[in-house]
Amino acid sequence: MTAQITKSQFTFELPALSYVDARLEEPNLTAPAPRPAPRAGFRRWIANRISAAAVARREAAAAAELMQMSDHELLDIGLTRADVPRVFNPATNQDLAKRGTAA
Repeated sequence: MTAQITKSQFTFELPALSYVDARLEEPNLTAPAPRPAPRAGFRRWIANRISAAAVARREAAAAAELMQMSDHELLDIGLTRADVPRVFNPATNQDLAKRGTAA
């Protein structure tokens, strides 16, 4: 038994993916629940420092995890060792941030 398969059944399109933080492209994807802002100036300053430290810790852990991958594994996700520090550099991601605010 043979079934005829048309060429159109074999075509597919890959989505436009980026290795940069998904929050820049789809903010609703990983958006945490909003927390109320502290009222006082000093409390707000402390809260900002704590959240900045938490973000830096998560990014350092993610960068360390990427650096532990082999070159072949990095190439599978479209990165090289030289790309890893740039993934977490906000200056590198400015074009995506602008594109996210324009949408």
